Formats: sequence, C-alpha cells, structure tokens
Amino acid sequence: MEVKESASTLVLADSLLSIYVPLRDSCRIARLHSTRSMCFDGLGKLDSALSSVQRALRLFRSGCDSAVLFSAYANLTNIYLSLGDPQLVDSVTAQALRLWNPLWKRKNLRNALLTNSSISRASQGDRSGALVGFKTILRLSREEGNVQDEYDALANLGTLMGMFGELDSADTYFRISLNRAIVQGHRDRQMIGYFNLANNAFGRMDVDRAIALFDSANVIANEIGDLAQRVSIELELSKAYDGLGDERSALEHLQNHRVLNDSLMNTEKVKAVTEMQEKYESEKKVRMIQELKLDQLASRLKQVQLKRTRNIYLFAGIGGLFLAGGLWNRLRYTRRSRAAIQKEKDVSEGLLLNILPEEVAAELKEKGYADAKEFGTATILFSDFKGFTELSEKLTADELIKELNHCFKAFDFIMGKYHVEKIKTIGDAYMAAGGLPDTTKGSPADVVMAALDMQAFMHGYGAERKAEGRPYFTMRVGLHTGGVIAGIVGVKKFAYDIWGDTVNTASRMESSGEVGRVNISQFTYDLVKEDARFNFTPRGKVAAKGKGDMEMWFVDRV
Repeated sequence: MEVKESASTLVLADSLLSIYVPLRDSCRIARLHSTRSMCFDGLGKLDSALSSVQRALRLFRSGCDSAVLFSAYANLTNIYLSLGDPQLVDSVTAQALRLWNPLWKRKNLRNALLTNSSISRASQGDRSGALVGFKTILRLSREEGNVQDEYDALANLGTLMGMFGELDSADTYFRISLNRAIVQGHRDRQMIGYFNLANNAFGRMDVDRAIALFDSANVIANEIGDLAQRVSIELELSKAYDGLGDERSALEHLQNHRVLNDSLMNTEKVKAVTEMQEKYESEKKVRMIQELKLDQLASRLKQVQLKRTRNIYLFAGIGGLFLAGGLWNRLRYTRRSRAAIQKEKDVSEGLLLNILPEEVAAELKEKGYADAKEFGTATILFSDFKGFTELSEKLTADELIKELNHCFKAFDFIMGKYHVEKIKTIGDAYMAAGGLPDTTKGSPADVVMAALDMQAFMHGYGAERKAEGRPYFTMRVGLHTGGVIAGIVGVKKFAYDIWGDTVNTASRMESSGEVGRVNISQFTYDLVKEDARFNFTPRGKVAAKGKGDMEMWFVDRV
C-alpha cells in the first residue's frame, strides 16, 4: 500500500472504529485493527502496526469470519518482514497454516502467507526453499483458477531468479507473466511486466532493449494515468540513456522526471489543502465529508486490494544495475488480506449520493432537476438532546463538535441498517424518514426499531462517559406517520427535505416525550401495534404545543 493510501485508509478505519467500538462489534473491530496494522506498516510505523495486529488477534473469537484471522496473520508476517525477522515469519506462517481449512474460499490469504514465507526464505539465502514455495503457489493458483495469484507467482519467480543472478530464467518468467496480463487485458499488469523486463534487460547490459521496454511501460502508464509510475520510468530512462552516453536524451528524461514529480507532489499538496479547507468550513461540511469518506472506504479498500504484488525487485549483489524504484525496490507481497466492503464507486457520484437519496440523485443526473413528490405514508423521526445548551458550556467547541459527530455517525449507521433516509441535522436535532423516496423501504416498524437502537446507543455511550466522570448527552425521540411532500431545496448546496403537517407533528412527539424513551403518535401506534417485537405503554392524551391534546404511546423492545 502506498503512503498516501495508507494515511487516508487509516483515517477511514479510525472513523469506522468510532462507530463499532460503542456497538461492541468485536468481529468488525478486529477487522479494522487488522486494517490499521496494514496502514501503519505502510507508513513505516512498525510499533503501531504490531500493536494493532496483536489487538486484532486478541479480539478475534469463534463466530467471526475466518478471513479476519488470516488477514491478521498475513499482516503480522508483513510486519516481521519489515522488521527483518524471518524466523518469526516462518513461525507465524506455520501456526496459521495449521489452522487452514481447505474448504475456505479465501485462497488468496493462504497464498499471502506462503508468499511471505517464500520471501523470508529468499532473504535468508535459501533459494531452493523460496523456489519450492513460489512454485507451490503457482501450482495451487492454476488448480484453483486464481488468475491474480498465478500472475503474482510467475512474477515473483522471475524476481527470485533475478535475485540469484539467473537472468535468463528471470526473463522467461517475466515474459510468461506479461503474456498472461496481455491475454487478460490488464493494462496495469502489462505496465509492470514491461518494467520488470526492462530492468532485467538493463541487468544484462542490453540497454537498447531496456529502453524499448521502458518506453512500452511509459506508454501504458500515461494511458492509465499512473503518474507515480511515470515518475519512476522517466528516471530509469534517464539512467539508461546515460549508460549509452546519450547525454541529451538522459537530460531530457531527467527533466521529464522532475516535472512529473513536481506535478505529483503539487497534486498531493493541493488535495491536502483542499481537504483541510473543506474540513473546517462548517460543522455541517465536516459531517458531510466524514460520511463521504466512510462511503468511499469500500472503493479505497477495493483499490488497495487490486494493487497487489508488483513483483518487487530485490536484485541485491548485481552491482546496482537493477535500478527499479518505488514499489520494485525489494521482493514483497503487497497486503491483500481483507475483504472488499462493497463495489467500487465513482468518487463524484459518491458525493452526490451522500447528499441525496439514490433515486433522487439518478433523476437529477438524468433530467438536470428532480420533481417534488407527495408520499401518503411516511414515518418521520425526530431526536433532540436534553440540556444541550447547559452541557455545551462544560465542553470546549472542539469537544462539543466531536461529541455531536460521534453520535450522529452512529445514528447514520443505524439509519442505513433499517433503510431509513436521513434528512438532515439541525444543531443537536436529528431528522430521518422511512417510506421515502423508496416506498418499499423504511416501514413504520423499521423506523421504530431505528429509534430504539438510537436510544440503546445513547444509553451505552452515556454509561461509558459517566464511568469516566465526563459529561454526556441524554435524548428524546419522537415518531409520527402521515403524508409529506419531499424534494430538493435550492440550486446551490441543495438538500433533500420534507414538508407537511406530519413533520410538525413528529417534532411535537419528540418534544412531548421523555429522556431515554421513544414516543409515538396514535397513527404510528395503529400501524405497528401488532408487531411482536414491541411493548407499548399508553400515555393517554398529552398536550402538544400548537396541536392540542394528542394520544401518545411509549414503545420499548419486548
């Protein structure tokens, strides 16, 4: 994993931990700590990486996905490789493989362990042991139809041959892996294949062939927009032309390298500054960015998973002729020991979907506008923290925003669980609706369940804060069901909103409720009263501001 991916993925993993830790979901927490260890390793923070992976292993329990355990073991061997402790790599690999079940589908995790073990043997000078390991992976991958691991095994065999000076064999394996990539149409692997062959040609003093192969890699890198790889290739081309005595071409490619490298650095700087500006623009923008980043975690982790073994060069002892840079500076199996959370999403669409419901976003993209629609039966949820003003006086502004953000992120997760549409936050109030824009999702019972989960979260989190001697929020929640109108407000910074007397009545259900309880109207009660999951406490007629006396009910889980 590259440094920038490690840093950004670490932020996202920490954000998810803030949701799952209060929910005490040990399996997901273990997975996230395994991901954190991978990120820390990529950042060179090996102590933190080791601490995180050990925490993941401690949290793993019977009932968790076996992939969590083997991801942690694979990450642990990565860390021991970084620490230069091959004996521990062998020990962890042996321990993990004793637990391996041949019926498990995640064969790539087994192959990751076998690969790291083979790397360990190669680093100890055990050529035959490493060769057996990589050939075993190649055989298993072919038997199981694992194209990715077959490609990686071929490339790693080429690297191993080059490491021990067997350049003809290295060239053979690299050409086979390149042919596989061409047949499969994987342009990024083709780029890597040409790059590896170019380095091999350079090691054999065939500089003309090396230049031609570097050019092929450069064309693909430019085609797929891999700026970082173009930076490396231009540097290698400069060195190659320098080896031919062509100083003009060497200088030209060195200048290209510097221009591209400056562009790469400037891109990262602009991105970082932009993110900081957006982060501190407003409280609402902070929440929106965090939600977008959580939504993009699937995409990021998917991209990381696809950026697997890049046939890392370890041609020690070949007199510095192998000039592979970046990812290819040593033989390494890139971390790929975690499951993708969901399908990769386009970043620009991710922002739109973060602001608008999917159906509304699709209509907006298709027509350039979205019509307001009337919904006959929608269940509106309002929540509000009690004594927010008084509590805010006990916290700094930063602490207050962090507390709100922590609670609202948990609420967002709960809404997603029950397919309830988050509408907006207004200060310390949270508003959501079931039954719109997709009328088949977010039934009245689903919204009641979401409300009960919100109160359960607040109760557990409040108990933690109280035990630590820190102030904490308590909350009222109210629900009402009825007709509403929903649509987009404004042209710039538009938002999806709802209107109607149902919204006002739902707000009165909240303000007329009690702390720690879920208060529902008679209309909502009539729709969920037969649900065996709920117990109801009649409150009789309760005065509601602007509405007069209204029948209300408290609802609890059975």
